[in-house]
Amino acid sequence: MTASISATGMFGNNREEIRRFFIACWNRREEPLLSLSPLEQQVLHVIELHPEYHGMFEQGEALVQKDFPGGTESGNPFYHLGLHLSLLEQISTDRPPGIRQLHAEFRTSYGEVHTAEHAMIEVLEAALWEAQAMNRMPDDTAYLEALRTRLREKQAG
Repeated sequence: MTASISATGMFGNNREEIRRFFIACWNRREEPLLSLSPLEQQVLHVIELHPEYHGMFEQGEALVQKDFPGGTESGNPFYHLGLHLSLLEQISTDRPPGIRQLHAEFRTSYGEVHTAEHAMIEVLEAALWEAQAMNRMPDDTAYLEALRTRLREKQAG
């Protein structure tokens, strides 16, 4: 069991700081892409993939202070986009080992990258929730097996 499943590793744990960073990335969307850091580009990319959140990001500081109920169904853009970024970090580093290959298989099975990543994020969220509920580090082996199960179900279905 390792600690490679991380929802906050890139940004730290300060909620307001993380939210302001996301909003700053959104506010720079009209700037030349090369003027943004690689992380800013990645954050902006995942925001752009979610038009349902664009209006929320226009709220600026009000969005920084907004409380959301738990879970992805809450409409919390930071939670959902953070899961996207965590998955992208896993894929880029192939941690846990094998996640990059599974991502390729999900893309093939789902036919569209964003849809495939949403399916993977549902599994990531469950793995993180379970680890938190059990007060332990996430189990990478169980996480990868859950992804394989999800992929087999899609391929069978």
